[in-house]
Amino acid sequence: MKEVRKINDFGYVVKRSDRKSIGITIERDGSVTVRSPFFVPADEINRFVSNKRIWIQQKLSEKALLSREKPRREFVNGQGFLYLGRSYRLRYVDGNRASMSPKGRQGLALCLKNGYFELDEARKESARRHFVSWYTRKTEEKLRERIPRCDKRIGVNVERFRVSSLGHRWASLSRNKVINFNWRSVMAPIWVFDYILVHEMVHMIEKPHSRRFWQIISRVIPDYEEHVRWLAENGRELEL
Repeated sequence: MKEVRKINDFGYVVKRSDRKSIGITIERDGSVTVRSPFFVPADEINRFVSNKRIWIQQKLSEKALLSREKPRREFVNGQGFLYLGRSYRLRYVDGNRASMSPKGRQGLALCLKNGYFELDEARKESARRHFVSWYTRKTEEKLRERIPRCDKRIGVNVERFRVSSLGHRWASLSRNKVINFNWRSVMAPIWVFDYILVHEMVHMIEKPHSRRFWQIISRVIPDYEEHVRWLAENGRELEL
């Protein structure tokens, strides 16, 4: 038996069988299937799906990231690169000129200056590596800045974090409560960056994506569903 339904902004198919519990599957084509026992009434299925809607949106976001074609980055003059939700064009400069010398003394080939990403022309072949290093450093800076603000609101103490490439995940929490953050996250607007951080911090006190988990999130970020939706719709653009 198959039923087609819609809740909020996505549709789903209900398939009933002799199974004992309700389960949700995100299919390869991005459709949502809810498998339910014959005896479960429709309103109970609707409540179950409604309680799982954020989890569903996250899984759809991850699937979209994996299925959509990545934007091509050729690292040429004039190409735009994101930082905190804004695009800045790349321009190559002479690394020996005066405007680059302060950065050069710090061993930095890439800097954001006067609305442009400026990269030493001599480092053109390794442009991507310099962008990854720059984004990693900026993510670390933002985490040091934002964590103290969130600590007090959530009631946790983040002692350690690590920035790296996490594939399609934006962040994760290790067993010893180290927050792992994807350097691509700093390409998103700061309010989205904060949501990713708060999400992992709440996991420090509530591991599963339970009703209590989302209640805590909503106390800190009342419109968190907009943040989840933004990642689902725009996450693929946060690429190098």
